[in-house]
Amino acid sequence: MIRAHSPRGRVAGFTLVEVMVSTAIIMLLLVILVAMTNQTSVSLRYTRGKVEQFREARAAFETITSKVSQATLNTYWDYGYDSAGLPSRYERRSELRFISGQPKDVLGASTTRLSHAVFFHAPLGLVDGTNPQYRGLEGLLNIWGYYVELNSDRNFRPPFINTMADKPPERFRFRLMEFMLPSEKLSTYGFTTGISGGIPAAASYQGKDWFRNAVASSPTASRPVAENIVALIITPRLSKRDEQEIKGSSGAPDPSPLAPRYTYDSSLALNDGQTGSDPRTNPKNQLPPILQITMIAIDESSAARLNLTAASGDTFKLSNKFNDTSKYTKDLVVSPTGAADASLENALIGRRASYRIFTTNVPIRAAKWSSAQVN
Repeated sequence: MIRAHSPRGRVAGFTLVEVMVSTAIIMLLLVILVAMTNQTSVSLRYTRGKVEQFREARAAFETITSKVSQATLNTYWDYGYDSAGLPSRYERRSELRFISGQPKDVLGASTTRLSHAVFFHAPLGLVDGTNPQYRGLEGLLNIWGYYVELNSDRNFRPPFINTMADKPPERFRFRLMEFMLPSEKLSTYGFTTGISGGIPAAASYQGKDWFRNAVASSPTASRPVAENIVALIITPRLSKRDEQEIKGSSGAPDPSPLAPRYTYDSSLALNDGQTGSDPRTNPKNQLPPILQITMIAIDESSAARLNLTAASGDTFKLSNKFNDTSKYTKDLVVSPTGAADASLENALIGRRASYRIFTTNVPIRAAKWSSAQVN
């Protein structure tokens, strides 16, 4: 038998150099892929962390805007009296009050309360949970308020923690405080009803005890709703059309004719130290049509770096800021050429704080602004 023989074929292959080059390229691609995955993961964790850090602040801001929009004065027309105590006209009246401004004017001098505060009446239906006879009455009247305070978490911990031998150290933080007075503890009518010198007390009462007494009581009616809120700016404003009428079409947007120095008190006929008696800016027994609310929050890591103590009240140099609405932008927005504390943003950046600014205009539903004070 004849067998056919075929020549042995050559088998193609990679040289050692080619294998090493290929391996190096694959390793380089793996390194790049791992680096990209790690960077994406870091960015995702950072973004998620920021969202989590400011979630509490965002929720608190929504709470403020929701509650303050329900402010009411329940105004009515009643007799106005002349110097002899005799009725001579009709004028707008209200037993309820609305006040906002710097804490030293609203709550009294303090080194731990800065920026602004606001207190008002609203039908929010809060009652003492231990009293069943008031339950289900969601329209009952309450006194509500907001302010920023530097304080310790000691008073907000469960009581047993403060008695522990190895209790954790106190944490001082700037906190947004929410003041809530239950309906059955409402004291406003005790100051604004009755007759004083022949004049109804509603027309003459200009005090602040209707909320100050409860704020100063122990236990206080205030509770923290968010930590690391360093400033709350409240600017009462008229409608855009009314402001343009007063300021003129060329007027700057920042100044508020209604509250040039941020102060607003519905018990006063002349507001904010204004001279003259311009009925277009007279807040007597009226709610501001709009509140421009600005809130500034920092994250927890920034707050921890600041090493806050009971003596850290004016960390961001707020005592000389936000007392003139014409300087609102100057006091808030970063100035590249300004000093370290030229604005609040400058102060935050100078202390390497990560921050967010929340701002909005809140129309007050019950506001029916009118320049007519008497009828």
